[in-house]
Amino acid sequence: MPMIRRLASLSNRAIALSFSLALVGTTALPACGGPQPVRGEEVEGLDDEAFSTGLDRRDLEKMLNENMKVLQSSAIIQRWENEKSPTIAVLPLKNETSEHVDSALESLMTDIETRLVNAGHVTVINRELQPQLIEEIRSQYSEAFDQSNIARWGKQIGARYFVTGKVYSADERKEDERRVQYFLFLQIIDAETSATVFQNKTSVTKALVN
Repeated sequence: MPMIRRLASLSNRAIALSFSLALVGTTALPACGGPQPVRGEEVEGLDDEAFSTGLDRRDLEKMLNENMKVLQSSAIIQRWENEKSPTIAVLPLKNETSEHVDSALESLMTDIETRLVNAGHVTVINRELQPQLIEEIRSQYSEAFDQSNIARWGKQIGARYFVTGKVYSADERKEDERRVQYFLFLQIIDAETSATVFQNKTSVTKALVN
């Protein structure tokens, strides 16, 4: 009997221990899961939150919106209306920052094309149909435009105008504070004359402050 009581006692303790471990496992699960994925509409202000001083998609969209707003009220619009929907192509946007935003800039090119198409002042050439030329332009793209290249690209692709642009930044630090200004510069160039017919620069500021 003593042996039976001892075995029963050990069995009960084992059951109690298993139950406790199960409870611990259940209550500890959320903590072990780490950050939980959420949608923007589920957390108020999530889309407005800056997670770092890095350049993100929201910053690029803000700068593009301001640039396109200025474009729509510029003199080039009247010129395009007189020329009855001239052809235009969007060139790759240069990344002169240390940020890894090349994929976001690719997406921004699509946004520019979409806005130009919907505005209706120009005929936008689909760059997806000219992958080899776009790759050539990307490889030859430099700080200073070679005017002969612009004219040649225009003839090859059938574009009267090109949209070009770049993003760059200015970084300032003071003790443990940091301020970074990002700029989006857009230009439109006449492929026949290499003249700049529109240009504008917008900016956003990100900072770490105490």
